[in-house]
This record gives sequence, structure tokens and C-alpha cells, in this order.
Amino acid sequence: MRKTFFVSFFILFSSVGFAQSIERKIIIQNGNYFFTTIDENNQLATLHTGKYSDSLKASKKLAMPAGRNFDDPIVPFSWDVVDTSVYAISFLLHPLNDRNEAIKRINISSLKEWSKTITPMDLIMLSVDMNPFAYNDPYLFVTRRSNVIEDFFYDAISMSDGSYTMAITNNGELSVWNYKNKEWKHSEVIKFPIDGYFSLFEKDKKVYLILNSGAVQEVSINGISTNKKDVGAKPKDGFLIINKDDNSVWFMKNEDLNQRTALNELVTKKAKRIL
Repeated sequence: MRKTFFVSFFILFSSVGFAQSIERKIIIQNGNYFFTTIDENNQLATLHTGKYSDSLKASKKLAMPAGRNFDDPIVPFSWDVVDTSVYAISFLLHPLNDRNEAIKRINISSLKEWSKTITPMDLIMLSVDMNPFAYNDPYLFVTRRSNVIEDFFYDAISMSDGSYTMAITNNGELSVWNYKNKEWKHSEVIKFPIDGYFSLFEKDKKVYLILNSGAVQEVSINGISTNKKDVGAKPKDGFLIINKDDNSVWFMKNEDLNQRTALNELVTKKAKRIL
């Protein structure tokens, strides 16, 4: 059964390219783009990368020892790229995967392109054995606070100051966390009902949260801003484009994505700048 699964996986992967949805965002860094997709069968992530002036179809497809779970509601894959590292929260549904050790930092140069020599089980076990970048105290805090998991969502990004910021919700409550110098600090728990998943991004050394409604609010360990800005961009309808080279943030609808057009041209013609 396992052998058959692996064979069918590789046939599927080679035939569809990145037919899966882009998870949360595309990142532009040092003239290159990065985005992730999730395989629907095993929930493992693929990191796609290429030149900003090239099409997404031309991307390299790197196998990641990380992925998401497929519980309902599905929480999109939480990831970020900074310099030579990709940060990921690996919530793979596997009996050996400890979610308290889910936060990983992976050297991009260590990732290999998908081939028949790489099996999903190899990647899952590599993820299980990998040391965490930081212990997942936000998740532990939430699950200790309540054994009921409802409206549970999270996202995290690596900051320009070298710290790591996470926002996490459960049961209509939000807390914001920051990891720096091997220590977590967090905000007070805030009543914060939401209508689905949210995403984080950094702009001018500040962290913003974008909701499914299209509202954007600044967040930090000091709390969440009461000021909301409706940017007219609903995450479920598309994805963010975080350009770290020129410090801009854009939104593109899924329907405007063209794999064959150079990404820089596509952004100019189809994306909407939100900050």
C-alpha cells in the first residue's frame, strides 16, 4: 500500500506542477521569489523559487520537511523566508510530530528538488527529527488555557530585527507573541472574534494582521490597534506579495495568476498595492 502511495504521489506531482493553491503569500527577496504549496494527499510543503523576472512556471520545486494539518477548519501553512533560511510551522498530522516542537528553521540550500529518490515518509521523519527553532509556547499556552479548540488559527513571521512574531487565536481570544534572545514574551489575551484565518506581514518594522474581511490592524506584544484599515483584499480570494526589496505589500487575486507571465510584469499589471 505504501509503495503504491509513493508511486501515485510522484505521478501526481510531475503532472500538475503547482496546481495547488499558493499558501498565504509570495515573498520577493534579493531579486528572487519564493512561495509554497501543499500537496493535498500528504500535506507536505513545496518551496518554489525563481528569479523575480521569470515566470512562476519556471520555478524550482524544493521538497520541504514540513507541512500543515488537514483538520477542519484548515489553517494555511505558516512560513517565511529571511536571507538563507525558511521558517515554517510544521503541523503535520503524524503520531510522532510534536506540535510543541513544530517551529522549524531550515537552510534553503539544504533543500533538494523533488525527485523519485525523495519520499514523503523520508520528509516526515526528517521533520520529526529536526530540532525546533523555538519551542511552541504560544500553542502550549492556548491548549493549557482551554481544552476546547474552536476558531483556532495562527500565523508567524520572522522580523527584520531578528525576532520571530506569532499571533494565535482560539475560542474568540487572541494573543501576540515575540521570540527574541531565546525567550518568548506575549501580550495580554484579547477578546477577538474572527471569521476565519488571518495572515501576518511586516511593514516598516511593524507587524500587521490581515483578516478574511480585508481589514488590516497593527499588532504587537503590547496589544492590537483599534484602528482598522479596509484594504479591499480578502485573503481567501488570493494571496499577499511581500516585496522585501522595496518594502511594499501587494495583493493578487487567484483568478489573475498566470504561471507563464514574468512575475514582476504580473505584479505591475494585476496586483493591488495595499501598503
